[in-house]
Amino acid sequence: MLIVNKRAFSIGLFMTAGFAAVLVAMFLPIVKGRTPLEAADDFFNSVSKDSSYYIPSLREDAEKYRDAKVDMRLTLKDDDLANKVATVMRAGGAETSAAGAVTTVSGKLGLLLLAALDDSAIMFQNQGEVLAEKRGLPGKEAMFAWHEGLKQMNKEFRALGDGESASAIEEVLEKGVEVSYNFYGIAPSPVSKNVGTLSFSLIFYLVYTMWWGYAIMYLCDGIGLQMKSHGKREH
Repeated sequence: MLIVNKRAFSIGLFMTAGFAAVLVAMFLPIVKGRTPLEAADDFFNSVSKDSSYYIPSLREDAEKYRDAKVDMRLTLKDDDLANKVATVMRAGGAETSAAGAVTTVSGKLGLLLLAALDDSAIMFQNQGEVLAEKRGLPGKEAMFAWHEGLKQMNKEFRALGDGESASAIEEVLEKGVEVSYNFYGIAPSPVSKNVGTLSFSLIFYLVYTMWWGYAIMYLCDGIGLQMKSHGKREH
């Protein structure tokens, strides 16, 4: 390899070495037994969870469907899941039964949604053991049953042309059930108390990205490679 600019090439090598050293450090357990990447992931999850609690407003919307009737057959993927769906939906005051992979549900949509949100609130607070005692199922299994049951109910309402009820179910699924399931075990942390850490993380990401870009630029300059414009000339 022909080096035409030793100074630029040396700077490029130094910056590449620095970039590599930081990259290796990111995969070492140097932050209380965790890698910096894991610690950063936990931090951003905590901040995200604090701003993802929509259950109070979802409860208000669910109240609008308190008297909306539900009477349908939900086809699940197997017998076990069908039984679990029947168990959790019974908590919403519905009459349920499971036969094979099919759960029959008869009740009020609003009450079912409110029951799902009650369980979601418990899981959001990382109290899986409370939900397990309440439903007779491990916390995450209960929430998964709610998810699969409501997802099938949503499909049934869509097929019946009732887009309004289907949309109400989707809101509860996406902002209630899924959020509480995905963030389970994570302690929420408000942005207002983490401004410094957030600022450092964003600045570090910006500087680290630019550092690698400049390293490549100096290496290319060192071996005589340059970016040139080859725009079309007008005559």
